Amino acid sequence: MSGLFIENGPIVQVKPRRRSPFVYKDDDPKVLYNGPLVVLINSFSASASEILAAAMQDYDRAIIVGNNSYGKGTVQRFIDLDRAVRGFENLKPLGNLLVTMQKFYRINGGSTQLKGVEPDIYLPDRYTYMDIGEREYDYALDWTSIDPLTYNQSVRVENDKSELADRSKNRIKDNLTFHLIDQQAHHLKEKSEMSEYPLNLAAYQEVIAKRKAQDAKYKDISKENIESLYISNLEADLGFINMDETTQARNEEWLKALKKDVYIEEALNIMKDMIELEG
Repeated sequence: MSGLFIENGPIVQVKPRRRSPFVYKDDDPKVLYNGPLVVLINSFSASASEILAAAMQDYDRAIIVGNNSYGKGTVQRFIDLDRAVRGFENLKPLGNLLVTMQKFYRINGGSTQLKGVEPDIYLPDRYTYMDIGEREYDYALDWTSIDPLTYNQSVRVENDKSELADRSKNRIKDNLTFHLIDQQAHHLKEKSEMSEYPLNLAAYQEVIAKRKAQDAKYKDISKENIESLYISNLEADLGFINMDETTQARNEEWLKALKKDVYIEEALNIMKDMIELEG
């Protein structure tokens, strides 16, 4: 996917414990899209999606927008214990063992492990203040770095990141939906840290009622369609979508959700800024 937006070059490094890193490259010089590019990430963007976002960021090919990603920079492999262990037929199936074999690294040499990908433009997320990602685990592998690679691209270079971030920050400051999302993030954090409850039934019911009242405040954050968003399917996809009623129904629900998505709206605003600054 990264190769759709650059001529060619390295995308990610994968390093075993005692061996030199393998470099995975885009060898196809064709570029299928050379316009402005925004990549949306959030707290649950992990592994392969972090590789793509990191590559586009390192090449200065795209603006990365959203929240800090998950931080999974490791490669695992399942080992079938039934095949690995001879005998003991009376105890099988023994299941599978998941072993971490390698770590992957950005082309700038840094890992996405623990740190994840930091967006160029930050957008509030309902899970901003929660402990999510590899950094939450007691025995997660550390962040490390290796030698960077030589890389460049001349399709399009985003040099106006600071200006774009300032413009987005000013819009978000006046956006009620993003304010509510940030409030909800604080609320979810408080709920997650609440570990004591009253044993008295009336007092307990009061706590639950108060929590439900607070939750109700955020129930309709994305209830209304956003007027500036017009979303439809690509004509090339309609044949598949219209194959059966189930696919049509799923597609309708998907479009309905997108028309209310404040993150899509802000991504388009950022893209408009990119085009404007390009002159």
